[in-house]
Amino acid sequence: MSVVLAKTGISLACIVLLIILISQRKKLSGWLENKGVRASLVTGWVIFRLIPFIAVYILANITPTSDVLGFWDEGSKASMGQVVYRDFWSPYSPLYAYFLGIWLKIWYSPKMIVLTMAVMDGVALWVSWHFFRPFQSRGSFLFKALIYYVLPGSLVLCIVGAQEDVWMWLFVVLAYLVRERTVRVEWYAVILAIGLLMTKAIFVLILVPLFLIEKQKIRFLIPMVIIGIISLGILYPLVGLEFMQPMDEAKVLRAPNILSIINPWFFDGIGVGEKFWNWVGLVTSVGLATIAAFRLQHADFRIMLSRVWVVLYATMMVIQQSAYSNYIFLFLVPLVFYVIDWSNRKQVFLLLIFNILCVVHPSYWWRLGMPRYLSPADITASGGSIIDYLIQVSIIILTGYFVWLAFPKKEVSGNVSR
Repeated sequence: MSVVLAKTGISLACIVLLIILISQRKKLSGWLENKGVRASLVTGWVIFRLIPFIAVYILANITPTSDVLGFWDEGSKASMGQVVYRDFWSPYSPLYAYFLGIWLKIWYSPKMIVLTMAVMDGVALWVSWHFFRPFQSRGSFLFKALIYYVLPGSLVLCIVGAQEDVWMWLFVVLAYLVRERTVRVEWYAVILAIGLLMTKAIFVLILVPLFLIEKQKIRFLIPMVIIGIISLGILYPLVGLEFMQPMDEAKVLRAPNILSIINPWFFDGIGVGEKFWNWVGLVTSVGLATIAAFRLQHADFRIMLSRVWVVLYATMMVIQQSAYSNYIFLFLVPLVFYVIDWSNRKQVFLLLIFNILCVVHPSYWWRLGMPRYLSPADITASGGSIIDYLIQVSIIILTGYFVWLAFPKKEVSGNVSR
């Protein structure tokens, strides 16, 4: 349980610092209003990403564990020219391992995987500035950036967990910014397609609402179809149907999700693990996101995407059987920079609690042996299982709360500010 205690300790330290920062929100925002964005973001990245990396992996010489070992297996083999899905297994899109392999050419070590994640997190924050700047002052953005750097859901999951989920947000924002500057829907579609090939299969989910509200549907669709055909033309002769390996992730049962907490009360009679529930999860999350997108179709794209992104992927985190609470890293940027009202103490308090629970639970659940509760008696079988179950319920309730915050209650017209 040393990893659990370490994550808990780091998270609590982050929360103490966050409480101090949030209590000085107005002063900090005013002070940051006159600071350069690039210099401020780089300084924040050095303090809250690079220095922790150096402290943990260079000075303390701690060896990365958990997901990093899987990423290292993929990236190292890709760097040697092996073929994804054929020579090594991967739950990610085909270009993911090769991108990691490029970084490993600089430093051939699992620690480079963590540094890569930290760099990409910084890039995601930088493009987010260009995305949010039309309706957020410099001081407000930089204050939220500081909060984002310190939140356990980003700091711990980036530096300790080496999670890549924020890459998906990076690509969708980058695609929009390119479209905004070039006024070409084709380039928008190309970057989204590259994002799908670079990250993971669930990236395709956001394409559904984006396509449905897109006015130039044919011009949006053609580049994606072309890139898809080219990708299949390359992959199929090399690996056959093994390119569908990422789909196997949907079969992996994880927690917390709605099924995992209601299953014991039905005495394992709801068919947990069956494909039916995967489809229910997909239809629910994409359906809610699509409704949100249509209600926001006349609002600024940035507002629409921020809310829809949180609705889609937060819902997916607690409905899809294979998702787990590390996915908070997937939607934390729009949650922090747009959805949360930082003058609302209730929202801020619940966000801090949510971060701690989401960071600690995966490691705690794993070290309990990934329990699956089949009856109410299983929940009370030990103190550990009671704590695990309560954490799962809490995460699901809090996720529902933030989805409710992000979901537009009625159709919105024109630009919306925060």
